[in-house]
Amino acid sequence: MRRTTICRSSRAVLLALVAGLLGVPGLGAQDTTKAAADTSQAPAAPAGQLPESHVVTRGETLWSISQLYFSDPLLWPEIYRLNTTVVEDPHWIYPGEVLHLAAPTTVAQTTAVSVAQAPAADTVRAQAADTVTAARIDTTVVDTAQLVEAPPPPPGPTETYETIFDRGRSRTEEVQDILRAYANQPYRPLRRGEFYAAGFLSEQERLPWGLVLGATAVPAIPRLSQHTTATVFGQISIQPPQDASYHVGDSLLLARIDRDVASWGDVVVPVGVARVTDVQKRQLLGDVIMQFGRIHDGNLAMPLEPFKDAGDVRPVPVGNGLEAHVIAQRDLHVLTNAQQILFLDRGRAEGVVPGDLFEIYRPASRELGGASEQPLIVVEIVHTREHSCSGLVLGITHPGVSPGSPARLIRKMPS
Repeated sequence: MRRTTICRSSRAVLLALVAGLLGVPGLGAQDTTKAAADTSQAPAAPAGQLPESHVVTRGETLWSISQLYFSDPLLWPEIYRLNTTVVEDPHWIYPGEVLHLAAPTTVAQTTAVSVAQAPAADTVRAQAADTVTAARIDTTVVDTAQLVEAPPPPPGPTETYETIFDRGRSRTEEVQDILRAYANQPYRPLRRGEFYAAGFLSEQERLPWGLVLGATAVPAIPRLSQHTTATVFGQISIQPPQDASYHVGDSLLLARIDRDVASWGDVVVPVGVARVTDVQKRQLLGDVIMQFGRIHDGNLAMPLEPFKDAGDVRPVPVGNGLEAHVIAQRDLHVLTNAQQILFLDRGRAEGVVPGDLFEIYRPASRELGGASEQPLIVVEIVHTREHSCSGLVLGITHPGVSPGSPARLIRKMPS
């Protein structure tokens, strides 16, 4: 039969286990007291020796700084919480950053005081009592330290403005804004674009026309025709008339001659506005700044007539206004909608100014039981010549307008 031999070291281990199971007071109480004593020795240095801030040097981390000042690297979250405005990521700190240490100092001191001021009787009982009592004392110390919290760090800078994407708007507010935009539109009796794009009759006058030679830009795609076109911001070349003097910055009206109206001269249809950028010996260079139609070589150019803004003055109603007649339409197509131009046989000589309103009507039949007077079209005068004017059609009651139709002034701009 085999004999089993137990060495002395095995016997020592076995005796220790038996002593733990039987609750030998001497061994267990002494070990627990040492553990409690180690926990009480964790606080940092006194407050007088702790600086208010620390400048980060190369190779340091929050873990090492917490170990340096508080003798406990696990307190690094307190340093990070006090310096969230400086440290964006606690895993990355950079040399030269200044870290505040005031609040963690208070935590460490409070922990030290709480442990140091614990009743002496507890320690004595821990030495004489069992392991369970010592463990309870150690748990109480930890809980006391956790209840003491440092004040929160100062809040960082907050954004006080908000964009239109951040503001929430109700459906009622959106509808009110739409209605307000319709109700509060800025009034203008005449706009600059309407004045320049209207066109006029030459009234048999010889105008100082120059010739548009074409666009100066080389087309990226080869053209099948020899004509060149220009658009807004494009550069064109203009041949000025003889004995004409132009300067950089002058504005020119670009137009085409549509047809001739008997006794009234040519119908001038504007296609754009150009501004002179360079004056050469035989030509002008200009940039297109406004466009009303197709601009190409062969168009005409003349000095631009200045526009006088009347502001927000409104025309006032008049009775027995000035009588006029329709000369012709600017365009040959049938009058079907608003924003078309009609020429009337009254102008600056008769006191007509831009902004006046004329009503074209069909006179009443003088026969018994015949039709009464019928309004047809309301036009706003947008351009005037000496004895003619250009009217922009605002509203159409009936399109039956022909050359010679009577018109009368119904609203007059204040003088």
